[in-house]
Amino acid sequence: MSIIQENYHCVVLGISHKTCSVALRDRLGFSGDSLEAGLSSLKLLPGISEAVILSTCNRIEIYAATLYPESLRDTLIHWWANFCRIDESELIPYCFYHTHAEAVFHLYSVVSSIDSLVLGENQILAQVKNAFLFSQKAGYLDFFLNHLFQSAIALGKRVREQTKIGEGSVSVAFLAVECCRHELGDLSSARAGVLGLGEMGALAVSNLYAAGVRDFYFFNRTFQKSEEFAGRYGGRAIPLNEVNDSLGELDLLITCAQSSEYLVRVSGSSKAGRPKTVLVDIASPRNMDPQFAVIDGFSLFSLDDLNQAVTENRLRRRHAVSGVRDLIDSALEDFILWYHSLSVVPLIRKFSRYHEQIGTELLEKWKYKVPPETLDVLERFQKEFCGKILHEPLSQLKKIGGAGLGLESKLLLEKLYHLEAAGEENHE
Repeated sequence: MSIIQENYHCVVLGISHKTCSVALRDRLGFSGDSLEAGLSSLKLLPGISEAVILSTCNRIEIYAATLYPESLRDTLIHWWANFCRIDESELIPYCFYHTHAEAVFHLYSVVSSIDSLVLGENQILAQVKNAFLFSQKAGYLDFFLNHLFQSAIALGKRVREQTKIGEGSVSVAFLAVECCRHELGDLSSARAGVLGLGEMGALAVSNLYAAGVRDFYFFNRTFQKSEEFAGRYGGRAIPLNEVNDSLGELDLLITCAQSSEYLVRVSGSSKAGRPKTVLVDIASPRNMDPQFAVIDGFSLFSLDDLNQAVTENRLRRRHAVSGVRDLIDSALEDFILWYHSLSVVPLIRKFSRYHEQIGTELLEKWKYKVPPETLDVLERFQKEFCGKILHEPLSQLKKIGGAGLGLESKLLLEKLYHLEAAGEENHE
């Protein structure tokens, strides 16, 4: 199959904080083994040649390269619902599906953080990069999505370097701490627990410390990591299986661990000694049993409850969005130009091969007429000369192809150089 000549397109099927609740996002997310299994299963679907799954606390998106963008939506929805063991009717009203340039624009908006719950947050760039690298390492990418995601990551970096979208930006972890401050007031005397000490957990700890917290309880699957945080910030390292027993001792608990089941449950949880315990669950899937919301003495908040702080954040940063959109529009134009230039790649290869063949034939004539050391010099000269003489015409061919004139160029050059005599090259 010629990957250059086929008309591959990008599509994206997804849900996000804009389209559905955290409860549904929990059920449709991918993490750990399920991500590997999901990608492996996804690539077996007819019509899909490449795939990337982006799964974060606020969005789950499936990107694919396909020859059949218009007809793939139903196939993807059926697969996703079946893989996550839910009925399709639960997914269809809340998902979005973009094709062609709209799909590219969506990815560029995501990586630029203007589609994030927290406008300007920095984590999404790393999350997109990790999703891309995971698929790449697992062998689920080829030239098309490779180029798209590399261009998206480059754009994300450029946005942060050239605009003020991330100036004084906040994270979801920061908003979680602000939620605790709103509920409890001054946190300097609060006893705070953090469950899950990855990137998000570390941000939560850092923000709690900045808010004055000095009495920490650290919970993590790897107990050594809890001990490291206790040594750095003070407080106690507590085994993960004791989190329910410790609830009665805490003023607040922020959870952000990766888990397919609840780590903090109503059943078996103790509550004594503290008039109010604020629980903020910023994990996806959620770490806390939603039943805490109706239990006296607990105030439970999830990602969906941080809307007021999110709105304030957006108001502070909306002036920077126009500059980001300009960069996105420019990157989209570049991608479209690249996409259309693919039509002339076979012609470029044939044109290059024609000139290389002429050089090879000339060298063959001189092979027995000059000493070996002279022939080596001639071979180097031939390669350099060929590269120099082809540079400008090949650059112009790419531009012409990007302008949609690839067929006209092909017909003209084949007549001028008798390229059709060389036959078509098979690009696997």
